[in-house]
Amino acid sequence: MGLTYEDAVRLLGGQREGTVAALDRLAGGLLLASSATGAGFVSGLFDARGELARYGGGLVHGLGERMRGLTRFERSERLAAAHAVVVLSAYFEVLAESELPCDVGELELTSADQAALAGAESEASRRLGTLAASLLRADVPMPAPHRPYEATLDALSDFYRRLSVEVTRFVRGMAVWDRLDDTRKGRFERALSGEVPGRAVTRYEELFRQLALDCPEVAFWAGLMDHRATRAQLRTLTVGLEELGRVLAELAAHRPSDQWVAGLARAHAAALNRPILTSRDVLDGLSLPVLGAAYVNPDFRVAEVGPADRFAEDSWWGECPVRTDLDHFLLGHLTSPRAARAPLVVLGQPGSGKSVFTQVLAARLPAADFLAVRVELRDAAADADLQTQIEQAVRSATGESVTWPDLVRRGGGALPVVLLDGFDELLQATGVSQSDYLMKVADFQSREESQGRPVVVLVTSRTAVADRARPAEGMLALHLEPFSDGQVGRWLEVWNRTNADGFSARGLLPLAPEVALRHGELASQPLLLLMLALYDADANALQRHGERLGEGELYERLLSSFAAREVRKSGEPLGEESLDDAVERQLAELALVAFAMFNRGRQWIGAAELDTDLSALGPDSSRPGASPGLRATLSGAELVLGHFYFVHESRASRDGLRLRTYEFLHATFGEYLIARLVTQELDDLASSLRRSTRRNRPAVVDDAFLHALLSFVPLTTRGTTVSFAVERLRALPEPRRRAVHDVLLDLFHHALLDRHDSRYGDYVPQRLPVPTGPAVYSVNLLVLAVGAAGQVTGRELFPQAEDIVSEWRRSALLWRSQCQEGAWTGLVSTLGIERLWADGQRDIRLSLRQGAEPEPDRVDTYWTYGYAPGSEHRPRGGGWLCWFQYDNSELREKAAFLCDKVDDTVVHGLEPLAGTWDTAVTTFLGDGTEPPVSAANAMIHLWLLIDDDAPTADLTEAFDTCLRFALNGFAIADVVTRRRFRKMFLRRLAAEWRRLDPVWVEEALGEIWRGGAHRSDGGPTFHALAGDILPIELRVLWRDMDERDRGPGLS
Repeated sequence: MGLTYEDAVRLLGGQREGTVAALDRLAGGLLLASSATGAGFVSGLFDARGELARYGGGLVHGLGERMRGLTRFERSERLAAAHAVVVLSAYFEVLAESELPCDVGELELTSADQAALAGAESEASRRLGTLAASLLRADVPMPAPHRPYEATLDALSDFYRRLSVEVTRFVRGMAVWDRLDDTRKGRFERALSGEVPGRAVTRYEELFRQLALDCPEVAFWAGLMDHRATRAQLRTLTVGLEELGRVLAELAAHRPSDQWVAGLARAHAAALNRPILTSRDVLDGLSLPVLGAAYVNPDFRVAEVGPADRFAEDSWWGECPVRTDLDHFLLGHLTSPRAARAPLVVLGQPGSGKSVFTQVLAARLPAADFLAVRVELRDAAADADLQTQIEQAVRSATGESVTWPDLVRRGGGALPVVLLDGFDELLQATGVSQSDYLMKVADFQSREESQGRPVVVLVTSRTAVADRARPAEGMLALHLEPFSDGQVGRWLEVWNRTNADGFSARGLLPLAPEVALRHGELASQPLLLLMLALYDADANALQRHGERLGEGELYERLLSSFAAREVRKSGEPLGEESLDDAVERQLAELALVAFAMFNRGRQWIGAAELDTDLSALGPDSSRPGASPGLRATLSGAELVLGHFYFVHESRASRDGLRLRTYEFLHATFGEYLIARLVTQELDDLASSLRRSTRRNRPAVVDDAFLHALLSFVPLTTRGTTVSFAVERLRALPEPRRRAVHDVLLDLFHHALLDRHDSRYGDYVPQRLPVPTGPAVYSVNLLVLAVGAAGQVTGRELFPQAEDIVSEWRRSALLWRSQCQEGAWTGLVSTLGIERLWADGQRDIRLSLRQGAEPEPDRVDTYWTYGYAPGSEHRPRGGGWLCWFQYDNSELREKAAFLCDKVDDTVVHGLEPLAGTWDTAVTTFLGDGTEPPVSAANAMIHLWLLIDDDAPTADLTEAFDTCLRFALNGFAIADVVTRRRFRKMFLRRLAAEWRRLDPVWVEEALGEIWRGGAHRSDGGPTFHALAGDILPIELRVLWRDMDERDRGPGLS
C-alpha cells in the first residue's frame, strides 16, 4: 500500500502554485496538458532534478513541529507522505550529482515529436506518459513493521531501477541519442541502471534517519531501533507491554479526554490489577499475580497473508522468522496508515495468551491518542453486525449505551482500536459459517475511513480454525509462539515472588525454571505453565517427582490432582479408597467429554451435545445436582466439567439464546484422556477374559463400549493420542500387555463381521455411512495392536487367509475409502510397512514409525507379482529375464475410474509415456538377485542422472541397465517400443560416453557388436542403429573387434 508523490505533496501542505510549477518542470507539463508540447521539456526535466530535491526537502524539514496537535491518524498520514517525498528526493539528489553524456540543452524534442505529442499518439508521447506516471503517480515503497528493513531497501532499489528505465527509455527516443557515440551511450545507461539506483538507496537511508529524528514512528515502521531518537523513546522494552504504552503516551497529542471516553479507558486499565485467575480456583495459602505484573511478551511470527496461504497450519509458519520484538512491531503497526485498511489477525494455540494479550493491549493504549474497545465475541450476539457487537461491548464495559459514530466523536480525534477477541469461539459456539467475517471487518474499516473515522481492528483466533474465514486483502496475521526458556524463567520469577511468603509458611520451595522446562510444551504455553505452577504449589508435587515422570505420567498426575480437588469441594468426607474411586469416575467422565469432541472431529463440544453423549454412554452422567434448593438443576455437562482449569467454557448468543460450548484449554489434555480411557478399557477386557478362563466360563470379549467409542474417527487423526496410548500400553507388565495384544487381535479378526449388540445404539456423535463404522473400528484396533506389541505381521492379522497380501489390500482399500483424507494420511504416516517373504508366501510386517523415517524401499516387483525365490519368472544361473504385465492403458483406465488423487498424480507423472511408450511402463527386466525394473523406470532414472551431473559409477550403472533393456528387454512382438528405446539409449550414449567408465564403454560396444547384429524385426538391427547414431570415436573400436571376430564391420 504505497503513496504517490502527488498525494504526498498534497498531504504535506505544499502550495498548489509552487508544487505544480516544480512538478510541471519535472514532467513537461503533464499536470497542465496545454504546455506538454512546449520547447525545452527535457532540459527542464533534468534542470529541475536539483530543484525538485530541494523542494522535497523543504516539505519534510521541520515536520515534527508542524504535526503537533494533529490526530493520531493524521500524523500517520503525514509521516507516510514525508516518507514518499524522501524516496523521490533521494533519487533526484543523486541524479542531480550525476554526469550527463551531453549538454542539457541538447536534450530537446524534435519538431515532429512535439507535434505528435499534441495528439498523444506517438511512441514519444507514450514514453512521456509512462515517465510522468513513474515520477508522480506510482506507488512509492513504504517500510512496514511486518517486513524486514532490508526488504524495503530491496523494493526501493527495484523502484529506482524502474524509474531509471523509464528515464533511459525516454531519452533513447530523442534525436540527441542518435548523435551520441557508443561510449557515451554506454556510460549513460550504466549510470542510470546501476550507479544511480544504488546511490539513491544509500541517500534514502541518510534522509530516512534524519526524518526519524523528528518523527520516531517511521523508525518503528522499519524496525530500526539503533538511532538516538528511537533509543531514547524505547529505553528497555523488556516487561509486558508497559513500555509500549509509555512510548505511545510520549508521542500522543495530549488533548483532554472526554469524561465518558476516560471511563472506558479506566475499565480497560482495571484488568491489569486483577488476578490471573478468579480467587475461588486457588489453593488455600496461595496468591495469584495480577495480570499487569504476570504478562510476559511472547515471541511471534508475522506475515501478510493472501487467499492461497495456509496460515491455519503450523507448518506454514515455519517459513517465517521468529521475532522477539512485540513492542516494536505494535508501535510500528499502530502508527502506520495501513493498520486502518485491513485487520491484524492474532493466532495461537489454546492457552497461548491471546485473550490476555488483548486485555493488556487495551489497557496500555493511551486514551489521548487511542480509543480502545475490546469485544469478547463469545459474549457478543453472533447474528449481529460488527457495529452492533462493538456498541454492546461498550455498554458491557461502562454500563452506558452509545452509538459507534458518537463514540468516535467523543474520542476527540483518538484513533479507534477495536479488539475482537475469540473469533474461534464465535465460530464454534454457534456453528454458523463465518467464512466472510474478516472480509466484513475490512469492509467496515473501509467504510469508516471514507466517513473520516479510520479504525484499527485486531481479531484473535485459535490457529486451527483461522482458515474458516477468508483473509482480507492486505491482511496481516501474527502467530504467537510458545514461551522461550527465558520467558518461562521471567514468568516464574513473578510467580515465586508473589508467593514467597505463602511458600515459606508452608515449607515449600519455589518452582525453579529448570524443573518446569523439563516438561517441554506444558511449560511453553502461558496457561499450561500456570497449571504446572498450581500443581507444584500443592506440596511441591512437580519437584518431588523430578525427572522420573514421563509425559503421559505427568498428565496423569496433573489431571488426577485437579480431579481430586474437585471431588474434595463437595464437602463430603471420603476415605482414601472412596476418594480414588471418585477421582477415577470423574476422569472417566472427562474422557467422555474428550471423546465427544474427538468423535465429531472438533476441538469443542456444545453443552446439549455433551448431555446427549453422557446420557447414552454413562448411566450416572446426567444425574441432577445434589442441592437443587441452592441452584438450578445442573446438566450432565455442568456436573462433569465443574471448574477445571483445563476446560474452557465458551458462551455466545444467537437468536436470543445463550449457547455454551466447552473445550480443553490445550488439546493434549483431551488427547491424553482419550488414550487413558481406551487403554483402561482394553486392560479391563483382558482381565475379564483371564478371569473367565480361570473359571472355565466361555471366553467372550464384551467390546460394546469400546466399539461405541472407536467407530467414528481413527485415532491416527491425533498423533499425540496414539503416542499416549502406546506409552500406557508399553508401561503394562508384560503378561498384561501380551493379553491386551491378544484381545486386540481377536477383536480385529471379527471387526468387519455383523454385530447384533444394540447397546450404546443411542450414541451417535455423527451420522456415517454403514461401512465407515466397521472400517474405522478395525483401523483403531490395528493401530493399538501394533502399539502394544511393537510390530504385527500379516499372518497374525489374517490367520486363515490363503493370500495374506490380498486380504491386507482389501482392508487397506476399505480404510482408504471410508476414512477422511486427513485420517488416511495419519494412518499411513503412523504405521510403517515392511514387505517380506515367509515360507515362500508374501507377508507384511507393521510397526510404528519412529521420528524421521527413511525413504521407502524400492518397489520389488518380484514381490508385487508374487514371484518368490525359485519362481520361473526369476532367471537362474545368471542372465536377465524379461516379462510383461498388464497394459498401461488398462492401468490408466482403472486410475481414472477410481478418481483417487494419489493414483492420478502417479498416472499424471507417467502420462508423457502413454501411447507409443505404453509397454515401457509394464515391461520388467531382472537378474533374479536385485529388484527388477521397468523400461520406463530405467529410462527416467538415466535422464535424471544425466541432468544431475551424477558420479561416473552411478551414471555407468544406469546406462548398463538401459543396455540390458536395449538388448533383451522387450517382448518379441513389441517391435516399435524396442526400437524407440534403442534409439533413445544410443543417442544418450553418443552424447554422454565421455562421462562413463571407459572399460564399461568398450564392453558395451562389444555387446552391441556381438548381440545386436541379429533379429532385425523387419527393421534395422541394434547393431545397424548403433552404426547410424554413435560417433566415429566409438565406431572405430569395432575395427579391432572385426579383425578378431571376422564379422561384418562398420566404418
